[in-house]
Amino acid sequence: MQYTQIRPYAAQRRDFQRLEIISLLPAARRRFSFPFPPDCVTMSAYIHAKGAAYMEHKADRRNWAIRPLTETDVEPYLDIYLNSYPAYKSLDEECRAHYREKHLTELLEDTQTRTMGLFEDGVLIATMKLILFSMNIFGAMQPACGLMALEVHPLHKRKGAALEMVRYFEDYARRSGALLTLLLPFRIGFYRQMGYGFAGKLYEYHLPTAALPRPDAAALAHLRLMQPEDFDAALACHRRFAARNHGMVEKFDEEIRGARGDIQVRRLGWYDGGVLRGYAAYRFESASDSNYTQNRLSVEELVYEDGAILRGLLGGLNMQADLAQTVILRTGEEDFHHLLDDPQDVSKNYIDYGFLQTNVSAVGTMFKLVDGEDFVRRTAYRPFPAGTLTAAFRYRDELAGDERCLRIAFSGGRWAVADADAAADVTVTCRQGDLASLLMGSCQLEGMLRLGAASADNGEAAQQLSRLLHYGQKPWLNSDY
Repeated sequence: MQYTQIRPYAAQRRDFQRLEIISLLPAARRRFSFPFPPDCVTMSAYIHAKGAAYMEHKADRRNWAIRPLTETDVEPYLDIYLNSYPAYKSLDEECRAHYREKHLTELLEDTQTRTMGLFEDGVLIATMKLILFSMNIFGAMQPACGLMALEVHPLHKRKGAALEMVRYFEDYARRSGALLTLLLPFRIGFYRQMGYGFAGKLYEYHLPTAALPRPDAAALAHLRLMQPEDFDAALACHRRFAARNHGMVEKFDEEIRGARGDIQVRRLGWYDGGVLRGYAAYRFESASDSNYTQNRLSVEELVYEDGAILRGLLGGLNMQADLAQTVILRTGEEDFHHLLDDPQDVSKNYIDYGFLQTNVSAVGTMFKLVDGEDFVRRTAYRPFPAGTLTAAFRYRDELAGDERCLRIAFSGGRWAVADADAAADVTVTCRQGDLASLLMGSCQLEGMLRLGAASADNGEAAQQLSRLLHYGQKPWLNSDY
């Protein structure tokens, strides 16, 4: 095998002392395109004539290297994967063969996702997947980068492997031009300490199916049970849904493949003039070990262009009350309970004093600004209320370990990066992750100040800043990554 090595030095960060570009993957992998720092090497040198290059990161302090996995790494990858996410998995050959085929398909076909491995003295000790998302940020689709399936070999834990992988992930996101890094936390505190903040919360309702809005004749005329061949129409509908809702992401390749092959999921579609404008994806689940007629509906997706379509879809689910006595549905809409005449859930839980449980809520996606100033510049289209104000946000970069300050000027219904020496009307001090939440609109500054989660040196100006930062929709997503 012939291969070419190009070893430029990059001074982007002390933890990333060297990038090695080694072209040795088979020609079938040419479809892969890894973003690469323009100051390191020309693109013509980066792409080898007989294959696609990959990046290998050499970490200091240990004989560690991070690079994309290839087919030759599949067996050690499975050793880690099957022992890191053991639920619903066994170690027999049937299970191993299933995940071997799945992983090889991902390596050969996926273009949005990169499976990376951390090697110690040539031995694979940790893996992760990096996803290039298209994300709605204030009404425009922007690049974001997601971290998925970070796992460490059971015998190589507590040596900093996960932290090293996260550092690589964030550097990859920066080189990819992402505005945000996204992840689903296996432990919230771990990522809070790395500078991650919360997106919007998810609300899960478990209701009597009959509690959903009843359908009317006009809505019924638009409803249709979808067939497997309608999947591409559902995908296009979801893409439009993402383009309308702040914080949503388009489905990525592995997620699409899994959804297309899931034969247990049913879809109820809302059509207008032959065009799919909304759908509910759901499955029937048994609610009793002894009575097969007792079931519940588990609604995995509610996709809709407006409230009338949502009510129509819920009406269609209401009609299934004879088959499924209860329904579980999930939404990022804080005000969903106002849609229901009786939003009390089936638990009948009572909370002092006089409160009846309607749902449970959960923290899911956490995010981090890749570069605060770049985020403000590239979202200059975001509309703001009238008002002129300059704010300074002071925070500690959790990974770099130093103090930072982001200055933003609000004027004429827009925001812009202020000069470093610009006088600030108010200075807000907060955690790095909370800064991302504030700027993305998933929390309110006034609430953070009341709770002591942030501080400000000018109360009146802080109230004005809170009104400026308010956004009409909190960012939320329920992507399976």
